[in-house]
Parts: sequence; structure tokens; C-alpha cells
Amino acid sequence: MKNLVLKEPVLSEEPTFFTVRLRLARNIKKYPFPHQMNEKQAEQLVKEVIDVSTCIADETPVIVSMTDIDHVTRNVLIERHIISPEMAEHGFGKILIWFPQMRLRIFVNEEDHLRIAVYGGKENFYNLWDRLNHVDDILSRHFDYAFDREFGYLTCCPTNVGPALRVSSLIYLPALKMTGKIKLVFGVISQIGCIIRGFYGEGSKSIADVYQIATGPALGKQEIELCQDFESVCRTIRKYELMSMGTIDRVAIKRKIVCFLDRIFENEKGISSSNSIKGLSLLLFGKNLGIINVDAMALKRLFYRILPASLQLESATEMDAVQRDSLRLNILRNELRNVYV
Repeated sequence: MKNLVLKEPVLSEEPTFFTVRLRLARNIKKYPFPHQMNEKQAEQLVKEVIDVSTCIADETPVIVSMTDIDHVTRNVLIERHIISPEMAEHGFGKILIWFPQMRLRIFVNEEDHLRIAVYGGKENFYNLWDRLNHVDDILSRHFDYAFDREFGYLTCCPTNVGPALRVSSLIYLPALKMTGKIKLVFGVISQIGCIIRGFYGEGSKSIADVYQIATGPALGKQEIELCQDFESVCRTIRKYELMSMGTIDRVAIKRKIVCFLDRIFENEKGISSSNSIKGLSLLLFGKNLGIINVDAMALKRLFYRILPASLQLESATEMDAVQRDSLRLNILRNELRNVYV
């Protein structure tokens, strides 16, 4: 599983986007909601979902029980947006069923009985929805979902009631942040029902000007309508980010990039993940501004590679903060050795 994990997440080549995800929430009528289930019920549901998963695709899924993995692996799965922080918390029968080739994940006994997610780079939202809808149709032939004719699919969180579809994207917005226009743009998209979250979703903070934008309450809306609305929001945000880039002082950005690179190649001790990500974000912004010639996708992958748990999984060694900082510095020196300003 290590090699699969270290290839994640699937990233977008679009300058302002990192990832896109569509997720359905579903509950099974014959079982209590997860927070009310006992261990026997949770394990029985796991068995049923694993049995049904063989009908989804020819691909053999990777099945990961949260109780069977160590804390480093669990944290890597969070860092790489494979699972949510809530999925990693203690609970009965928490299982990830992962189809890497299909870019499909089924989470069992998280907040709802089933969280079914498809993901990718800046793909067509409708293609992703078709793939997700196909899987949902297969599962619905085997499970009697909790559904109300007036309200739609019933979920643990009232904001998910209805189609129970959440569309989200990690979006990179340094120019809007730097020009101070980001609050205005976020205010506008909040008014039309979207939610702005941090790098790891609800309750987290932005990291290096990367935010999660997601659809909000969807009661009364159709799935295609949600996809259309979200695609329109993404286009609008991208337009404002590109407009803001035209007002940025490129000389000042270039000076900051030089300072970061000097720090990498003259520092003899190490560098924290926080300072590394800030520097990588600066380099990515420089690439978007045309200041430096560097592989943007390589920079995005480095965002994840140098995170604490990812470093330890890749090296197959548990390390303290000093050791991680030293290894991180060596990786950055190697990967950025051909970057010139």
C-alpha cells in the first residue's frame, strides 16, 4: 500500500487548482446511524459492504481498517487527503475500501454508514459525477438506503440532507490573499451557498494559501445543478485570482524567492514543514507569475512529500522533529537544485 499512498493525491495541472472531489453520503435503513451503532452492528455492515464491493469493478480494492494501521500510516492518509481527520478517530468498524485505478474510495462507518467519493485533478465535474452515480446505482441495488420522499437521502448531518452530494476542490489563491481581496471573494461565494474551509477540511486552517471550497446545504437541488453551480464558482474564483496576479509586485516576489532558495542551500541544520510549504508556495506563485522556470506539478507533489508523516513513511523510519527537518532540507536541496531566478 505504501507505493499507492505516496502517489496520492491526484493533482491538477491547472495553476489555481490542486484537487477535485465529489462525495455522496448514504445510510442503510436497517442500521442505526454510526454514532448509535454497537460494535457487532458496525462489523456486520463492514462485511456486507466488502462483499458488495466485488460487484463494483474488475479491480481488486485495497481494504484498510483504521484499527490495523499504525499512527504514521494513519497520519499519512490524512496528509494526502485519502481519509478525513474524522475517519482516523477511534470508532467501530471504520474501513476504507479503495479502488486506485477508478479513483474511487468508499468510507464505511465514518459520519455516515457510507461516504462514496471520486476524485481527480481539474477534471470535468460531470464525468466525475457519472462515475460516482454509476457506483451509487450498484450499491443501491444491494442496500435499502435511508430515504424520505420529502427530504431526500437522510444523513447524520442535517446540512447533507437531500441529494447528499458534496463537491469540493483545493484551490490555490496567493494573489487574492496578497492583495487583500480574498475576503471579498469569499464573502460573495458564501452568499451563494459555498463553504470555505482549510487545507484538511472542516475545522482546519489554510496552508500556504490553499483553501478547500465546497458546496453547502443542497436540499431541493439536483446533483447536476450542484455540479454546474460549483463549476461556475470555480471559474469565477480563477478569474479573480488571475486578475489579482496582474497587480502583484513581481520584483518583491522575486526577492522573496531568492531569500528562500538561499536559505535552502546555505542552511546547515534543517527546515520545518511550515517554512518549507511557505517557500514552495512562493516558488509555485513565481511559476504562475512567469518569474521562474520550474515544474509546477513537481512543486505541488513536494507540498505533500515533505509533510511529517509522509517523510517517515517514505523513509520507513520514525523520526523526531530534528531528524525530519534535516531530511526535509536534503530533499528540498535535491529537488530544487536546478531552480534559478
